[in-house]
Amino acid sequence: MRRTVYKNSDAPVDTFTVSISDLMSGLLAIFILVLTYFILNFSQATAQLTQNDINRAELLHLIQRELEKEGVKVTVDEQHGILRISEGVLFDLGQADIKPEGQVVIQKLGNILGNTLETEQFKGKVETIFIEGHTDNIPINTGIFPSNWELSVKRAINTWLTMSNSNPKLTTLLNNKNELIFSVSGYAETRPVKGNNTDAERQENRRIDIRFSMSPPSDEDMSVVKFVKGRLNSNE
Repeated sequence: MRRTVYKNSDAPVDTFTVSISDLMSGLLAIFILVLTYFILNFSQATAQLTQNDINRAELLHLIQRELEKEGVKVTVDEQHGILRISEGVLFDLGQADIKPEGQVVIQKLGNILGNTLETEQFKGKVETIFIEGHTDNIPINTGIFPSNWELSVKRAINTWLTMSNSNPKLTTLLNNKNELIFSVSGYAETRPVKGNNTDAERQENRRIDIRFSMSPPSDEDMSVVKFVKGRLNSNE
């Protein structure tokens, strides 16, 4: 005989299990949204950092080429974002006054910088341009310069004054935070590019560096990058 089984529609429902299931589904949805947010922001921030390196390299080499057209030879350190001018081009040994031929070089550089930074390709892309004075490790002690610190700073200041006087527009250039772009600093002998063991090495260390720092991603995007990198490093 065939038996028919009827289900009781009034059977009690396990509301606890249903609630937990709904809660887990909701948490999963939130996790997916948060993960998507992190992925998008991380990708955007890292892409901008990479693009910054590309933009900076293009900017440096463009300025170098424009200076070469004017008969001025400079060195580019692409890795550190530096346009390098040797001491002999600008200064006499132990002096901070720019030589007449050096003033021509700086004036040409100022005009090229002013025009290049205002182009659509680079406008708002540079956060700071540091004009840095560097010396060798031979001590100096004169009435004007008690040490290499004073000499390096004064050289950087005079470079900036010559540059800005020839092109006053440079004093008005702002980054995307509405801050002035140009900055001046002196490092004495503390950041040599060579060993300071020979006259040739010391001559290379005596220089003016024009260092370019590009505008970073937003603080929010950078916090995502730092968080993800921190998690990756902790799992190594």
